[in-house]
Amino acid sequence: MDHGCSSTKICKYVAEEDIISNLPEGLKDKILCCLPIKEAVGTCLLSRNWRYTWTSMTELMFRGDDFGSENDNANDYEYKFLKFTDMFLSLHNGPILKFGLDTRGIEISTAGHIYRWMLILSRNRIKELQLRTYTHESYNIPSCFFSCDDLEYVHLRDCILTTLHLPGLSKGFKQLHTLHLECFSLEGNHFGDLVGSCPNLEKLTLYWLISSGNINIHSTKLKILSVHGLFNHLNLHTPNLTSAHIKRKRVTGDAWEAKCNFNFSQFIASISDVENILLHGPLFECAEHDFLILKLPKLFNRLTEISLDLDLGNLKEANLAVCLFQHAPNLQLINLRLTSKKPMVPTAHFWESADRHVCLFQNLHVVCMINFTGSRAELGLLKLILEEAPVLRKAEIEGYGNLRKDDLKNLLKMRRASKDAEIVIL
Repeated sequence: MDHGCSSTKICKYVAEEDIISNLPEGLKDKILCCLPIKEAVGTCLLSRNWRYTWTSMTELMFRGDDFGSENDNANDYEYKFLKFTDMFLSLHNGPILKFGLDTRGIEISTAGHIYRWMLILSRNRIKELQLRTYTHESYNIPSCFFSCDDLEYVHLRDCILTTLHLPGLSKGFKQLHTLHLECFSLEGNHFGDLVGSCPNLEKLTLYWLISSGNINIHSTKLKILSVHGLFNHLNLHTPNLTSAHIKRKRVTGDAWEAKCNFNFSQFIASISDVENILLHGPLFECAEHDFLILKLPKLFNRLTEISLDLDLGNLKEANLAVCLFQHAPNLQLINLRLTSKKPMVPTAHFWESADRHVCLFQNLHVVCMINFTGSRAELGLLKLILEEAPVLRKAEIEGYGNLRKDDLKNLLKMRRASKDAEIVIL
């Protein structure tokens, strides 16, 4: 048998069959969506069948880094990026399910272009929208954004949301499960209307927020909430929330603080079913003194992790902390970022006189204390935890540069209820 002849025929058959040109359209789309956008356009040179394939890509990601070179000045950089994006969208044909814009590393005046691009996207069944813009100035979210009914995931940066005149939300965003707004300003008191139009919203992130209005969030599906920034009012009705990360920025000598009406007591009561809490910034300062006695209606039975900004030299904050610890019997992780302000009342003996009949720290595994200075109040809390936590595995102390040798020796000599507990000094 002439095997050489047979092998030649197979090779000839493979060579004659243009595998790349005959790939299924769906597979070609997946290949293009994995490439940088400029290289995807470059595939038009592969063959006649690929010439216009890029014009029907379903997932588009435009990155500013792909359009600059060492010889370009800022204006050339911006011109190339904007011209290419405009050209691409004007020639595109078909649905755009995912659209991403990332101008990191450069500042581009995209505001006027974003209105035009958003209008195109609103007509193309967009499901995932990411506008990570680094612009000269923030842009108002275009009204056509609210007609993108199929959205499932949204990430917007450097934008302004004016809720005073929200367009009709009768249809709402029924598929939206994640909303991330970053470096943005919120104007008006009707943000709750937007959240209410998203019946399946599960994750909401408001990062570097500036808002002087009332933020009311009512959502039965919301599970993860992060609010970081400058705000005066936050009210929650979120019965299925499992994670709440709240960080309020401090502004001194400003009218913001005078206008603050953040109700800490009401807020704490609204998140009693969460599994992890982060409270950073001057939130404890907004709590009333009667909160300690009257305002905790039930136990935080599901709470396993808590992170606090805490001034142990402040009697009010120390009382709030112990109140939270007493009402969270299943805590496994405590992370404390220690701050030091002028104490309202001396607290050196506060932790030494804590009620030992209340079962504190029974399930605690790890405690972390950052910015530890070795003050009597800090040593008192650490001593209480070590003596009352029977399953503690590790106590991490960060603040080595502030501790004297005698303080270090005393730390290591502290009695521990758990035989497995170790003290790690960072």
